[in-house]
Amino acid sequence: MSVTVTDDSCTADPATVPAGRVAFEITNSGGVPNEFEVLAENQLQIESEKENIGPGTTAELTTALPEGTYYTACKPNMVGDFVGLAEFTVTQGDDVEVSGDVQAAEDEAVANYTSYVKDQVGQLVTATQEFNRAYTSGDTERARALYPLARQHYERIEPTAESFGLEEPGDLDASMDARVQDLAADAGKAPNDPEVLRDWTGWHRIEADLFTDDAAGFTFTSDADRQAAADRLDQDTQKLYDLVYGEVDGADGAFQLELSDVVDGASGLLEEVATSKIVGEEETFSHTDLYDFQANLEGAQVAYGNVADLVKDQDPDLAGTIEQRFQDVEGLIAAQSTGTDAEGNALYAPYDRIAAVQDDAMGEAPSDADYTETQREFSDAVNGLSEPLSQVAGTVLH
Repeated sequence: MSVTVTDDSCTADPATVPAGRVAFEITNSGGVPNEFEVLAENQLQIESEKENIGPGTTAELTTALPEGTYYTACKPNMVGDFVGLAEFTVTQGDDVEVSGDVQAAEDEAVANYTSYVKDQVGQLVTATQEFNRAYTSGDTERARALYPLARQHYERIEPTAESFGLEEPGDLDASMDARVQDLAADAGKAPNDPEVLRDWTGWHRIEADLFTDDAAGFTFTSDADRQAAADRLDQDTQKLYDLVYGEVDGADGAFQLELSDVVDGASGLLEEVATSKIVGEEETFSHTDLYDFQANLEGAQVAYGNVADLVKDQDPDLAGTIEQRFQDVEGLIAAQSTGTDAEGNALYAPYDRIAAVQDDAMGEAPSDADYTETQREFSDAVNGLSEPLSQVAGTVLH
């Protein structure tokens, strides 16, 4: 089915499809990058999305949707309110026969990936606590060293973690991982405006305090403020743990993953790198982006690894391409390692030493015309992997 996007409209045609695999061909006829989303009936939970669709380009999104009522919408420049929010109906589809072996493999993929998500969240809790102890005690050197290592646990599962919440889908991610650039754009104010800073919480709020000086306008004014920020991050991380371990229900009930979450987890992690992270917008104060790159790659490898055999059965050539391109990206990241720490964790050079980046969230993000040679190699390799990974959904889902 086709989706036509402009700067002020978002139209899916037809607006009714049978349940099962749904393929969207999205054409951005507007003048700015855009994002297409399929939302649940509550208009909050994202069922599937395609980010950073450039003006004048066409992108594809394949997902699996059961019978029900959904909504389609777009977000020009990936920020602000939805544009063109419209009801999208999925009717009863044809029954699809799946062999017992395939069903068992799919069930195992979901179970294994669910265990991986839980494991990463469990490690995130303890790593965050250790980081916050260093941060609030004033041990700046250790806190700066622990910051990117602790965050890697979240980065490995980010597309999955950000789709769930307590009061509404995504609320924990918004509290834990919000970037000040997005908050400032929504408010129409400068990133260091006091009103923007007042509502900013999570990892990147602490990052800004930890890696900048007073002149930048992002530091806290007291140790009490630092303690409050650390306590909030610890509390939110524990809430995420309680959610994925079934201690509490989320906005849409108990935490449960589907096969589409595994597939989308792999492609979504690489799209994160290909869009905002490639220009340093994620770790704009610490420039620890290469740690995020590695974590995103590892998470994508795990997610894809759980469905790799299903892909090989359906499309061996696609599977071969994906495996080779994983190796390509892995090699580029490994080349930027500066060694390991005492615990064996890989260490990486600051990203601003090898790439054109946004500095302290205040300036414009560089365009691809500004990329360094190394940055362009990363961009080409990540995009080269993202493209075949985006085909996995159409190969595996039914």
